[in-house]
Amino acid sequence: MSRLREKFDTKQRFQAESPWLFALLGLFVLSWSYLSVLHRAVDITGDMQLFFIIVTGAFVGGIVIGRFMMPLIAYLCAAFIAAGGVALYVPTLPEGYSFVISTDILLADFGALITGLSILRIINAGVWATAVAPVPVFLTSYFASRKQYGRATSVGCVALGFFILTGDVDVTTGLIGVLGAAATVGFGDLDHSGGNLSAANALAIVLAVIVVLTATVSVVPGGESHPVLSREGANDPQTVEGSLTNADNELSIQGSIRLSPSVRFTVESDQQAYWRVGAYDRYTGSSWIRTVNSHSYNGSLSQPPGPNQNIRQTVRAKQPVNVMPAAWKPISVDNHSARVTGFEGVQPETRLNAGDSYSVVSSVPAASPEELRTSSDDYPDEVLRRYTKNPGSTPERVKEYTDKLTTNANNSYDTARIIEEHLQRSKNYSLDVQRPNDHIADSFLFEMDRGYCTYFATTMVTMLRTQDIPARFVVGYTPGQRVDSNKWVVRGLDSHAWVEVYIPEYGWIKFDPTPGGARQQAEQNVIETARSEGVPNVDTNETEPTPTPTPDENESAGNGTTSTETSTPQSEAQQQTREGSSNNPSPPGFTPSGESDLSDSDADKEGGLSDLQIMLPSRDRMFLGTIVLLGIAAVVRRSGVGGRAYREVWLRRQPRTDPESDIERAFERLEYILAREHRPRRPGETRKQYVRVVGDDSARRVEEIYERAVYGGEATEALADEAIDIVDQRVRERSLL
Repeated sequence: MSRLREKFDTKQRFQAESPWLFALLGLFVLSWSYLSVLHRAVDITGDMQLFFIIVTGAFVGGIVIGRFMMPLIAYLCAAFIAAGGVALYVPTLPEGYSFVISTDILLADFGALITGLSILRIINAGVWATAVAPVPVFLTSYFASRKQYGRATSVGCVALGFFILTGDVDVTTGLIGVLGAAATVGFGDLDHSGGNLSAANALAIVLAVIVVLTATVSVVPGGESHPVLSREGANDPQTVEGSLTNADNELSIQGSIRLSPSVRFTVESDQQAYWRVGAYDRYTGSSWIRTVNSHSYNGSLSQPPGPNQNIRQTVRAKQPVNVMPAAWKPISVDNHSARVTGFEGVQPETRLNAGDSYSVVSSVPAASPEELRTSSDDYPDEVLRRYTKNPGSTPERVKEYTDKLTTNANNSYDTARIIEEHLQRSKNYSLDVQRPNDHIADSFLFEMDRGYCTYFATTMVTMLRTQDIPARFVVGYTPGQRVDSNKWVVRGLDSHAWVEVYIPEYGWIKFDPTPGGARQQAEQNVIETARSEGVPNVDTNETEPTPTPTPDENESAGNGTTSTETSTPQSEAQQQTREGSSNNPSPPGFTPSGESDLSDSDADKEGGLSDLQIMLPSRDRMFLGTIVLLGIAAVVRRSGVGGRAYREVWLRRQPRTDPESDIERAFERLEYILAREHRPRRPGETRKQYVRVVGDDSARRVEEIYERAVYGGEATEALADEAIDIVDQRVRERSLL
């Protein structure tokens, strides 16, 4: 009896404390929702170990101070922590402490953040996140330790709301945070009122309703803040062009995508080139971010280092566009007002309408492969810091694979060429791909056999950065269709992504890891289909149907062959080779056979591929699904449907065990039927008295069998069969619930 009482007391104590435990769980979920944003920023560009130390210290400090100190002391501690964050972050800024004393700058940056500027665009986002995180964590743990759930929830909601405004919280994470806040308040009220979990059914139902409504009703507006083409310009965000040149300061990597055959502009140029639109420096694992803003063009741009060749281009828009393509590197712009984009590209101050034109002089790198190979590895500190950072969560196998692939390379140029040619040979070109959830480069390298330019360029940049070689992701247009010796027609399908690698003493050199022949064939197929279907704006009066392009140097590196219509040079150094150099630009000691130890089968082994791939739901979906299931369970419990369903099954189905137990179970079923038909058995009323008052002859027979079995020891299979048959017959005669 004492053990039974102890068990009962433990159950009661758990029920009394459970609301407190669940309130803390809700607070943990709320804190996770905003800390996940900061964690992502630190993972991309920061010190994860320092982040965990500071967050853990703030959490423990809040609990300790909450036990012994009054709120005023806690607020002073929070202010001290905030000041420490400022001291950690400000020295990393180019402006230093002048940033802190400039009210205008502070207000402008704060306004930009709460109107949609992602924190990932902050130059030192990881340091900023590490500096910001401890304040809400400290206050939340302080209030939680004092069971001030409302205040703790308010702190978390303010932090979550801020990151919702910056656009860094996706719908699922925001929803989970809101559920955590609601759970904290609800269970906290139960804790204060002395309730237990049996009173939490209503809260579970509310949380489930929130999840269901959010999943079925969308009220989030969508739009484009800075479209490349006007809406009447037929720009489609599901085209390669829309995903690249329309990306502005953040470029999300897409899944399956299509090409647009419409003519965008024409270019008259001294020589063909890739018409560059912009570059991105920060890789998040699933997107690219440009961390610098544009500024006014003052009449000239800096000249790149090393040997260069100036070329002049005149670009005429055929449709309204918001980009200003130009060969790298532009040094002057005429005939249209321009702004200088991040990393010294150019863009128009105002939209270019059909018929508008501008002229650009570009200083194109002209270093030979030999010159690039003999360059030093003395990189500027800023270049190393900005362009060699991969997310900390990037799987180590990417670096291991690249180390093995580039064993024979002893300089940055050869390393880039090996990676470029390896991707061209090992992966197929296709616009029909399933986008991985995260770590695009890792997935493309080990788990995918095809992709398009975004995947090739992202993977090459990531691989180069594992070797501490500065590289960045670049978007723009390939040369287009050549219609004269110095004129090209550029369509939407010529939009492209490639790679720029920084070579000391020579600046940024272009590489293109996407297989050229397959890409050109896909583009030509789209043009021919559009022509046959009468799609407008596919041709100008200078273009006409052209034969399928022959494979170019992308598929036979260094062979000197080019396509007559849509030539796609691999790098400026390779272009020099095609123009007369007899030296093979491939690095010494590198041959296709040199990659034999990195075959597809080896990649499969390193990537852990399996013929059987089970697609499991994400953790977020599993969490939300659990909330819905708990809500359904609460509805069932409150409505009594569950109990009635159980009794219905119990009444209609009697499994057999032994004769005595079978007879006892039959009598219990009979008693339940009599209670529903007449009345329950009263306290002090024996079973025999009860059945004689409310039962008929068949009921009395079951009661008689019961007494013989329990008190007389006459439990036999025949008596059990008889009792069960009588009760089963009564169940069939009456459809009872």
